[in-house]
Amino acid sequence: MPEQGHRTRWQVQIGATLARSAPRQIATLTSPGSHCLYQSGHLRLHYSAVPETAKTNTPDLTATLDPADDAMCSRAKERFAADRNRRLPRRKSKTDTLPNFIIIGGLKCGTTSIHHYLGLHPDIHMSKPKELNFFAAEQNWDLGFDWYKSRFDNRFKINGESSPHYTNRPRFNGVAERIHEYCPDARLIYMVRDPIKRILSHWVHATGAGYETREFVETLNKPDTSYIQRSMYWMQLQPYLEHFDPAQIEIITQEELGSDRDGTMKKAFTFLGVDENFTSEQWDRQWEKSSAKQDSKYQVMEKLIKLPGFRSLDRNFDRLPESMRWMVEKAVHNPDKPPAPKPEIPDDLMATLKSRFREDVAALEGHVGHKFDGWHDYATS
Repeated sequence: MPEQGHRTRWQVQIGATLARSAPRQIATLTSPGSHCLYQSGHLRLHYSAVPETAKTNTPDLTATLDPADDAMCSRAKERFAADRNRRLPRRKSKTDTLPNFIIIGGLKCGTTSIHHYLGLHPDIHMSKPKELNFFAAEQNWDLGFDWYKSRFDNRFKINGESSPHYTNRPRFNGVAERIHEYCPDARLIYMVRDPIKRILSHWVHATGAGYETREFVETLNKPDTSYIQRSMYWMQLQPYLEHFDPAQIEIITQEELGSDRDGTMKKAFTFLGVDENFTSEQWDRQWEKSSAKQDSKYQVMEKLIKLPGFRSLDRNFDRLPESMRWMVEKAVHNPDKPPAPKPEIPDDLMATLKSRFREDVAALEGHVGHKFDGWHDYATS
């Protein structure tokens, strides 16, 4: 980790926040139904679980200002404003626990769909809402472990959450270290897809939500934007490989989830140690298609839920019954609508992008032991 004087501005900000809040007693406990550690103390305290300067062999990258990623991360944090402003202590439940399974990303790689599919299994409880972003210190670490544990239920064999920001280096460093510190036996799934196709979907999402206002070609020619870095899967995976046994990490592509839904879910269930033969008719549902991001209904909804009186709709959407959520999903995201038009990538930019991802893709393919179906050929320009 870098020294104090060389930390990113986000690290400095969160470090100052944590420094102002003296942590109370830390108890090393095994939570029922998990192998995680639990930290006691009042809900409103800010916990410093892993020092921001924790030693690691994985070098931190230097974060540069990315206004679109800034806006996206701020929006993700705003969703939990009511939890931060809560005045009464949260009621604890005997079923509260910590997760033993986490989907660590990546953004626009099918995490929402697989989160829903996994949650249909009778032995699996997936968090509501989906993206808790707890182990990203600058996001929701300050909400504390009581808040985090309340999202899970120890009556289930598997408790999981899905936070694509857990693979958003260099903006959020130290995530793998925190997860391992408190959930050393957790199983991790990393959803990936063709890096360039992921960039295009990311761009459509960012522009549709109003996060991105820059010019397409000029932005993607820069090597340090979140569009590029979030597609560097091997780079993002390094801290996890340093702290976790490779057997605890499963790589799944969005392409295989789309082309072989049953086989992919069986693979995921086997990895998690639950009944691999479970199936559901609801696997035909595709959640949060990017086509909706350009739709006027989605844009109106995005503006509406930012208003004080409507924020609870966004915060509590995932608490609705599955059937009701799907009705809203169809109305807002329209899964039957054709894919949203993607920007055209000029030949010279395509060559630049392929060259930029060549070594990263080769390393990831070497790690899993096979090439990825449906991806561009990154071995040649």
